[in-house]
Amino acid sequence: MASVSELVEDVAEIMNERPETVNAYARALIDSGDLPKSRGRAIAQVENEHVGKLILTVALAPKIKDASVVLSDYWNIPAAPYGPLANITSGMWITAMIGTICGKPESDEDRDARKQMLDQNIVVNESWTEIEIWRGSELTFRFQRNWSNFWQGYFKREIRLSCRAFLMLGFGKGRDYVTWEADD
Repeated sequence: MASVSELVEDVAEIMNERPETVNAYARALIDSGDLPKSRGRAIAQVENEHVGKLILTVALAPKIKDASVVLSDYWNIPAAPYGPLANITSGMWITAMIGTICGKPESDEDRDARKQMLDQNIVVNESWTEIEIWRGSELTFRFQRNWSNFWQGYFKREIRLSCRAFLMLGFGKGRDYVTWEADD
C-alpha cells in the first residue's frame, strides 16, 4: 500500500481537488487518529479503511476543524435494523468494498463479487446522515441514522462516488492500491 502523503496526492487527482485541501483533511484525520501517523523513519502505510475515510471526508467537504466529527457521523451509520446487513456500519461496508475491489480474487465467486462492486455507486446524502448503495438504477441497500423521521428539508443534496474510482488510485505512478497482478 501507499503512504499517507501518496494517498493524499492520489485522492486529489481522482477527485479533481487541490492537493493542499486534501492534505488539510488528511492532517485533521491524522490528528484525530483516523489516519496513521508516521514516526521517525517509520513511514505509516494506509490500509483500506484509511482510503475510504479520506475519500469520504473529501467528498463531504466539511470545515477542516469539523472533519473528524463529520467523518465519524457518516462512517458509523448503521444498516437497516432488519435484513442481512443488520449488524454492520457504513464504514465496515466501505472497507470491505475496497478490499473486494483491490484484493486478489481467489475464486470465480470473488471475481463475480468484484465485478458487482465495480458497478456500484456510493451515494452520500448531505441533507441528512444517510449513505445509499446503488447498482445502476437499483437501490441495493441503505445506511441511515434515524429510520422513523429523516426528511429535514425540501431538497436532497447528494454526492455520488463511483466504486470504479478506487481502481484509479495511484494508477500510472507505480503505486497501485490493487494488491494483485491480473496475469496471476
